[in-house]
Amino acid sequence: MRSRIAIGTLISVTTGLLAIPTQAQEARGLEEIIVTAQKRAESIQDVPIAVSAFSADALEEQRLDGAYNLQNAVPNLVFSGGTGSTPNFNIRGVGSANGTGSTGDSGVLPHHNNVPLTVSRIGVADFYDVERIEVLRGPQGTLYGRNATGGVLNVITARPNLAEFNASTTLEYADYDTRKAKGHVNVPIGDIFGLRIAGNYLQRDGYTENVATGNDIDSRDLWSARATLAFQPTDNFRAYVLYERFEEDDSRNGGGRTLCIKDPGPEMVGSTPVNNAVARNYLSRGCLQGSIYQPSAFGTVNSVATFGGMFSNVLGLTTGDTFAGQMGDPDLRRSSAYRDPSYDATNDLLELETQWDIADGLTLSFLASYTSDEALSASGSQQSEIGFNNTAVTPGGVFNDPQGGPGAGVRTLVYSTNDDIQRTGELRLQSSFDGAVNFNVGVFALNLDRSTTTFTSTNATNAFHRASGNASFYDATPGIPVNGLGHNYFFVYTPYQLESQAAFGELYWNVTDTVKLTVGARYTEDEKSRIYYPVNLLAPAGQGGVVGAPGWNESRVVPEQLESNATTGRVTLDWAATADTLVYLTLSRGYKAGGFNTPTTMGSAAPYDAETVDAVEIGAKNSLFDGRVTLNVTGFMYDYQDYQFSKLDGFASLVDNLDAEVRGIEIEAVWSPIDALRLNAQIGYLDSEITAGSSVDPFDRTQGDPSLHYAKSLEGGCVVDRAGLERVIAAVNAGALPAAALAPLPNAGLCGSAALNSGFGLNRSAGVPVNLAGNQLPGAPEWTASFGAQYTLALGNDWQATLRADYYRQAESYASHFNTPDYELNSWDNYNASLLFRNLAWDLDVQVYGKNLADDDVIVGLEVQSEQLGLTRNVQLLEPRLFGVAITKRW
Repeated sequence: MRSRIAIGTLISVTTGLLAIPTQAQEARGLEEIIVTAQKRAESIQDVPIAVSAFSADALEEQRLDGAYNLQNAVPNLVFSGGTGSTPNFNIRGVGSANGTGSTGDSGVLPHHNNVPLTVSRIGVADFYDVERIEVLRGPQGTLYGRNATGGVLNVITARPNLAEFNASTTLEYADYDTRKAKGHVNVPIGDIFGLRIAGNYLQRDGYTENVATGNDIDSRDLWSARATLAFQPTDNFRAYVLYERFEEDDSRNGGGRTLCIKDPGPEMVGSTPVNNAVARNYLSRGCLQGSIYQPSAFGTVNSVATFGGMFSNVLGLTTGDTFAGQMGDPDLRRSSAYRDPSYDATNDLLELETQWDIADGLTLSFLASYTSDEALSASGSQQSEIGFNNTAVTPGGVFNDPQGGPGAGVRTLVYSTNDDIQRTGELRLQSSFDGAVNFNVGVFALNLDRSTTTFTSTNATNAFHRASGNASFYDATPGIPVNGLGHNYFFVYTPYQLESQAAFGELYWNVTDTVKLTVGARYTEDEKSRIYYPVNLLAPAGQGGVVGAPGWNESRVVPEQLESNATTGRVTLDWAATADTLVYLTLSRGYKAGGFNTPTTMGSAAPYDAETVDAVEIGAKNSLFDGRVTLNVTGFMYDYQDYQFSKLDGFASLVDNLDAEVRGIEIEAVWSPIDALRLNAQIGYLDSEITAGSSVDPFDRTQGDPSLHYAKSLEGGCVVDRAGLERVIAAVNAGALPAAALAPLPNAGLCGSAALNSGFGLNRSAGVPVNLAGNQLPGAPEWTASFGAQYTLALGNDWQATLRADYYRQAESYASHFNTPDYELNSWDNYNASLLFRNLAWDLDVQVYGKNLADDDVIVGLEVQSEQLGLTRNVQLLEPRLFGVAITKRW
C-alpha cells in the first residue's frame, strides 16, 4: 500500500513538472554536467546510471562544504556522522550506518579520483579545489566493484592546466570563531608540465561545553594540502602525480552526547524481594530501555553496572552507585567528562595516473595509489559527584592512577588507535571506436595492512589490583601503554590484512542508433587474515607472551584466515527515445566480502558470510522545454542475501547475516523558468524490509520473557533463569551467600561462575533471538526530500546578487535492525540560506550565509555503548545554527 501511495505521489509530481508552460522553451537551457561515472567523460543525462553530480560552483552556491552535507542534495543518501576514518554513509539503506568492526567493509566506499579508499578523511574534511563530486547510487558491480553494494562517492579533484596561470583564495569567518581558508595556484611549466597546489584550513571552537572542565569541546583544528603535477610530452600521453597531506589535532567527539535512563536495579526478582542494596546494584543493567526523547533519558548510569564501578564497589572503595541522585544536563550541547576528548589524525595519499592513446580510439590507463593513515583518540568518562571512600588505597578519597592521574572518584580513560596502510593498482584498456562496439577491460589489486587498538583503563581496576594484592602484572607506565604492556586494564589489539584482486570488463554495443546494450562482469578474490589476541584482564605476569606483553598467553593467540570470491556485474539496456529522453533498464549484482567475529562471554563466534545483492533498476532521464527542465526518475528493487549488520556485544563487534529487500523511487528535477531563477527538487522514497534472520539484541536480551533475567559478565552480558536467580537472591537475603558473589569479576558472577550455575541452576545463555523479519533497515528513512530556489539579480557596474534558500527533510528512521523504540530517531528538518554578491570584472565573490536556521538540537545518529559502560547511548547531533561570511578572489 505504501509503495502504491508513494508511486502515485511521485507520478503527480512528475506530471506537474511536465506541465511547465511552453514559453520556457524560448529561454536559455541549463548547464550541461559532464561526469565520468563509466570511467569516460559523458553528459550526466547520457549515462544510464542513477548519479548525482555537483560542480565546484554548485558546491559553493548550495554551501555543500563537505561530504557530510551531501545528504541535503542527494535523494536517499544519509550521513550519520562519526569521528573516524570511515564515514558513515548510507545510500538506499545500504552502507555503514552499522559498522562491521576493524575487519569489515563499507557498502558505500569513498573514492578519490577513482581510487577506492578503505580509509580516508573525506567524511570529516571540507571539499577544496575539486572539479566535481559524483554520487553513484545502487550496486556498482563492475567498474567500481570493490564492495560497492550501496554505491560510490567519488571526489574528482581539479587537475593542472598546462595552458595558463590561474589561482584563487577563499577566506571565511562564522560563528563559534570559525576560521576557514582555502585556495589554489595553477602554474604551467614549459609546454609539457603543469603544477597545481591547493590547500584547506579549518579552525573553530567547540559546539559543546564540558561542564566538568569548563572548556568547549568538539572543536576542529585541521588542514590539508595537495600538489598535482601533470606531464604531457605528446598529444597521446598524459601522466598525473598527486600527493595530499591531512592533519588534525583537536577535541573532536563527533558532536556526541551520552544519554541514559538510570537502572537502579530490580526491587523484586519474580516473587522474591531483593533486600540487599549491594545485590540490587549488581543486578542493574546500568541504563534501562526507552526512547531517548523522554526527559528520563537525561539520567546517569548506575556506576556499579560499569566496568570501573564494579571493581571499586567490590572492595569497598566506593559504596553503591556513585551517580546516585545525579542527572545529566537537558541541554544536549552540555556534557560532563573528567577530561576533554582529544583527536589526532594524519593521512598521506599518493596517486599516479597515466593515460596512453596507443592507437586511434584505444587508451591504456594505469592508476596506482598509496595511503597511510594514523589516528589516536582519547576520552574520559563522566565525572561523578560521589567519590572514593577514605581507605588505605584511596587516602582522603583520592587515588593516584598512573594512567589517568589523581582522581576523587571512579574514572575511565579510553584510548583508541588506528594505523592503516593501503596500496592499490588498476590497469585498464578502453576503446572509443567509431563503430557499434566498444569495451572497457582491466585488472585491479588492493592490499591493506591495518592495526587497531583499544585501551580502556579505569582507576578502579588499578585500585583493585593494589587493594586485593592481585598477582597480575601491573603496568605503572603513565599514559598509553607501550607495546601492549599491562593487564590491569582492557587492551584489545587487532592486526588485520586484506588482499584483494579482480578482473573486470564491460562491452558496449550500439544495437541501433537509439538502443545500446551494456554487459559487464567482474571477478573478485578477497583474502582476509587477522591475529586474535584475547583480552587478559588481571592476567598473571610471567607467562610466555607475544608483542612484548607480560601475561599474554601465546597459546590463546589465534591466527585466522578467510577467503571468498564472487562474480558480479551488470546488464543495461538503454534507449534514446528522443534527443532529450533516455530510458534505461539495469540488472546488476553487487558483492561485499565476509569477515571475522570476536568471541564473547558465551563462547566463540563464527565468521560472517559475504553479502550479495541482486538489483533491478529502471530510470528515465529527460531534458525538457529546450533545456529549461531536467527531470530524472529512477525506480529500483534490491534482493539481499546475507546482508551484513553489526552490533556491539560487550567489547566485541559482532556481525550477523540477514536477507532483505529494498524498493524505492527517486526524483531529481531542476527547472529554470526564466534566466534568473532556478528551482530544484530531490525526493527519495524507500521501502526496506528484512525478509529472514534473527539475532540477540544486547540491549534487550530477555525480550520480555518473564522466565529470564538479565545478568552481566566482565566481557558482556547473558540471561539466566529467573527461578535459579530467585534461589540465589534468597540465599543472599538469608546471609548464606555474600552479595559480592553476584559481581561480574573474571570467571565469577552470574554469567561466569561455574559454582553458581551448577549450585543454583541458573542455565545461562546469550539471550532470546529476535525474529527480524518485517523490520526496516537502519539508516533507511522512508522519505528524504530537499527543495531549493535560487534567484540572480543584476545590480549594474558588473555586480550581481544571487539569493538561495534550501530545505531538507528526513523522515523518522531506526539506528538498528531491531526497530524498537530504543533505537528510533525522530524526523527532522534543516533550513539553509545564502546571499552571494559577485563582481564579474574583479572575479570577486562575497557570500553571506546561514545554516541550520531552525537551531534545533537535531539527533542524527545513535549507538548503544558497551555493556561494560552500562548500556549508555551515544547520540550524534547536527551542527548548531551558523552564520558566516566568505570572500573569494580568483586570478
